[in-house]
Amino acid sequence: MKLNKKLIILTSAATLSFGVFSLPSYAKTVTDGENYTVTDGKYLDAKSYKGFKLFRNWCARCHNRYGQGLVGPDLTQILKQRTKEEVFKVIETGKTGQIGSMPTWKKNKQVMKNRDKIYAYLKARSDGAIGEVHPKKAK
Repeated sequence: MKLNKKLIILTSAATLSFGVFSLPSYAKTVTDGENYTVTDGKYLDAKSYKGFKLFRNWCARCHNRYGQGLVGPDLTQILKQRTKEEVFKVIETGKTGQIGSMPTWKKNKQVMKNRDKIYAYLKARSDGAIGEVHPKKAK
């Protein structure tokens, strides 16, 4: 059987890109610049961890425990479609959708002051850096 040189190169590149030769899981860190840092799939930086706590307090009742959607939409998908500014605008002013509506949070100082932290947590979820797990704060 004659092997195609291009196929071997493409297969090798795909293998590398899917992390076959990655660091051990205990040392794996995923970061998104200013947004978040996740280590070992469950340890969040302080900013993102605070975002998780705030999300659980204010948002989870509609968007589910880890943002995967319930009455409100799946935020892990919304963040793939919307800019940070668009998300902030909806948090501030609310939105009426096909099924229901999201309330305005502009009078809630705790949410407004920390919406970047909530966004950081949700961005980590949306990017797949952290799954549907109860995260821990990195030390």
